[in-house]
Amino acid sequence: MEDLERYKKIGQDFIDNLKLLTYPVAIRLVAPDEEVTSNALRPHEVFGSEVPACLTYTWCRRSGFSFFLTGNDIACKPASILYFGLEETKNPDDVFVAWAKKAGYKRDISAEKQSREVDTLLNFGEIKGIIVSPLNLTIVKPHLVMIYCPPLILSHLILAATYDGEYINSTFNGMEASCKEGIVRTYKTNQCQVVCPGMGDRVMGGVQNDEMLFSILESKFEHVLNNLFKAGGKLPTQAFGIPHLNASLGPISIFGKPAEAPVWPFLRKRIKK
Repeated sequence: MEDLERYKKIGQDFIDNLKLLTYPVAIRLVAPDEEVTSNALRPHEVFGSEVPACLTYTWCRRSGFSFFLTGNDIACKPASILYFGLEETKNPDDVFVAWAKKAGYKRDISAEKQSREVDTLLNFGEIKGIIVSPLNLTIVKPHLVMIYCPPLILSHLILAATYDGEYINSTFNGMEASCKEGIVRTYKTNQCQVVCPGMGDRVMGGVQNDEMLFSILESKFEHVLNNLFKAGGKLPTQAFGIPHLNASLGPISIFGKPAEAPVWPFLRKRIKK
């Protein structure tokens, strides 16, 4: 319980510092032999049928509900089969065949496969399900958190995550983004991820036009939180914030002075003539 209170405070700090409009979504990947809390709702019981996993992330971050998802709860079978390893088919190519024949996200089956060559996957049976819970109200110790946010907040999260010299490698192919990049890649690589929600996220999961996603591994929660707004600390004016204070158009100035980072004149003097 003491651990949960710490995570709840971290979640509330993210909300307060970043002025988030929806709850950060905590994710726990449940091991096969792990007991599952009864406080997590089963989507197929709540909604009366399977639903896309991304829809539960939206319900979680907008309503505060917590869910436990297994293969029986997830309507998006590519996510359940290929990325979470919760179900399996007889032919390993079945998912690619289904995409090519029934959707056409890429030019043909060869392009479907090629675009996913760098995907990160969970093996079949590696987990038995996923618990989705608001971080500030979490009912479990999370493995990671997904923060849905506009690009400005995403920029601050990237700066905070890389402030001590790290860098972020993210991959994009336009599909299954919250599940495979936001959850599986973050979990398997132990790295923060920048995620552009895919068409499923937006059409079925209700992700808005101005929303992006940033995923943070549990071990980096406090690292990112403590580094927020430190970037650019040596600039003469603090132009970075939420909302962002833009320089005036035309001759670029802030408070009547040229809006130049000291880095620029420093390097001008060192340019070879």
